[in-house]
Amino acid sequence: MIRNIILDVGGILFDDSKSNIEKVLNKNCDSIYKVSYGGTFRECLLGNITVQEHISNLVGSTDFEDIKYILSKENLSVTYPLVSENFEYIIELKKQGYRLYLLTNITEDTYQYVDSIMHIDSIFDGGIYSYQEHMIKPNSNIYELIIERFDLNKEETIFFDDREKNVIAAQAVGINAVVFRTINDIKNNI
Repeated sequence: MIRNIILDVGGILFDDSKSNIEKVLNKNCDSIYKVSYGGTFRECLLGNITVQEHISNLVGSTDFEDIKYILSKENLSVTYPLVSENFEYIIELKKQGYRLYLLTNITEDTYQYVDSIMHIDSIFDGGIYSYQEHMIKPNSNIYELIIERFDLNKEETIFFDDREKNVIAAQAVGINAVVFRTINDIKNNI
C-alpha cells in the first residue's frame, strides 16, 4: 500500500517545458533553451553558483536578453508557471492522508519562488533539493538520502518524475517510480 508520494517539481507542479518558453517569447527557442539550461546551469542546480552568476557567464551570447529574461527570478511566474490542476490534485492527496515529499533538481531562486506559491512546509512532509545537498538526480545517492532522511519504507513509497532517466535511477535503488506525463499517471498508480 502506498503511503508516501515523492514528486519532482518541474514538469509536474510547475511547467518547465520548452514549449512554455516558446509561448512566452513567441518564437522557436531550441538554441535559447539549450544555452539557458546548459553549460554552467548544472552548477546552479548543485548550489555551487547562483543563477545570476550563470547569467553573467552568458553575457555576449546570441539571444542574451531572452536568456536573461528566462532565467531571471523576477520572471519565474511567467517562465515557470504553476500547473494549477496538478497542484490541486496534490492538495487532495494530502487531505486523503498521503505523506508528500519533494525530490527535485532546483536552484535556490526557483526554490524561493516555488515556496512563495505553494508554501512548501504546509503541504509537504519534507524535501530534498539539489542546491542544498550539492547533488542532482539521477545520482543514486540523492534517492537514498530521501529514503534515509525521512525514514521511508520503499515498499510504501512511489516517486514521480517527468524524466525517464530519473525514474530509472530511482528504480535501481528499489523505489517504485513512474514517468509522469499527465496527472493520470499519479491517479492510476497510487
